[in-house]
Amino acid sequence: MKVVTLFAITFLLTLSFVSAQTVTPVPARASSETLQLQALTRKIEEQNAKIDILSQQILKLEQQLVHTRPGVMIGETERAPAASAPTATPMPHLPGVNTHTVARGETLTSIAKLYGITIGELQRFNHIDDPLKLRAGQTLMIPPSPTPDASAGE
Repeated sequence: MKVVTLFAITFLLTLSFVSAQTVTPVPARASSETLQLQALTRKIEEQNAKIDILSQQILKLEQQLVHTRPGVMIGETERAPAASAPTATPMPHLPGVNTHTVARGETLTSIAKLYGITIGELQRFNHIDDPLKLRAGQTLMIPPSPTPDASAGE
């Protein structure tokens, strides 16, 4: 009988020990998941704060750009049309001189490179004082190409 009682006590202790082990990890797992969710929530809030700051900075930069005008794009209309009248007058075609019609996006630099001449030569030959007033559709006269030694010096 002592053996049965001893066996019953051992069985009950084992059962309580096993049940204690299986019950304990469930709340630990739940609290672990809760901690992870809280950490993720904090990270999301931090990222949202950074996004708000960056959005405000972008807005400020956009407002600054609206008020500044760094240059005039070729093909863009100018605010004062009278100022563009001298450059809009057609150039007379001289025999033996090539002409170039300015396309949108072209600059004096790109045109000069295209014909192997310097920007200064192109400006002087076409009497261009302000290169920013170059317009799409404008016809430029192309001076004859200099010798290769002359273009390398500039």
